[in-house]
Amino acid sequence: MKVRELIRYSDRLLKGRRSRTMMICILPLGAELFFRCGEAAVYSLLLYFGSIPPIKLFGGDEPLQLAVTVVSTVLRCVTAAPLTYAAAYRLCGMTGEGQCRQWGSFSRILLRKCTLKRSISAALWTKAISLLALAPAVFFGVSAYGMIHEKMYADEVFIAANLIFLGAVSVFMWLSLKLSFSAVPYLLVRFPKLTAFRTMVFSVSFMRGRKSVFLRLLAVYLPQMLTIAGLPFGLTKLMTSFAISIDIFIKEDEYLEADRAEGGRRKARNTGKISHRTKRRVKAAADKA
Repeated sequence: MKVRELIRYSDRLLKGRRSRTMMICILPLGAELFFRCGEAAVYSLLLYFGSIPPIKLFGGDEPLQLAVTVVSTVLRCVTAAPLTYAAAYRLCGMTGEGQCRQWGSFSRILLRKCTLKRSISAALWTKAISLLALAPAVFFGVSAYGMIHEKMYADEVFIAANLIFLGAVSVFMWLSLKLSFSAVPYLLVRFPKLTAFRTMVFSVSFMRGRKSVFLRLLAVYLPQMLTIAGLPFGLTKLMTSFAISIDIFIKEDEYLEADRAEGGRRKARNTGKISHRTKRRVKAAADKA
């Protein structure tokens, strides 16, 4: 799939509705940044008044710091996940066909019971699986760091090198998994009968061999998104282009599935044309065997 064609088609699709689409696409990021800044503000106050030492911010044994982290994470999940789902719903309405064309107002989409349930459930599943996938990288990294900062012998150098290599491989696998989860909001919209967990599992197989498309789109729009003024425009174009690519991938899978089914029916029809004499010969040979 050519990224240039995706970008050209997304620009054509956004013509006349860029401002409305931009507001919808920027809301999930805005909610995420709002609660991140709130969490940072609370930590700053705790440090200023001396409630906790700075080193405690990087651990998990301080009850106050742990409570702030949990509350902030829950608030981010409850707000950002439905906003991301609603944005994906509107983008699928622009790029897709059938049921996705029934847009409705953004607020109505956002406040539906199925939106809240499916989006929050999918966000929790993806975060849990991502944390489990990151655990080996953290283990190998901490072990290698502990060995490097001590006097090492030849066999310990070999072990540390292997730990660094395994840590790099684990980080690569974690990033690959995170890229596979990038299609979850769009697949939740396009396949409403799938549960959140099954959608997450389906996203991993759906994005196999297709993650490079998202990476190429990200490489095109990332320089624009690094500036404050260009962030809303780059994010909107990125999400729209990716929604178009998801729609194309779904149609490709539907075409391949239909082609396999047609091939199976064709084989069945050809089998039915075998003469009775040939069938008797095959049966006789099987009996002798």
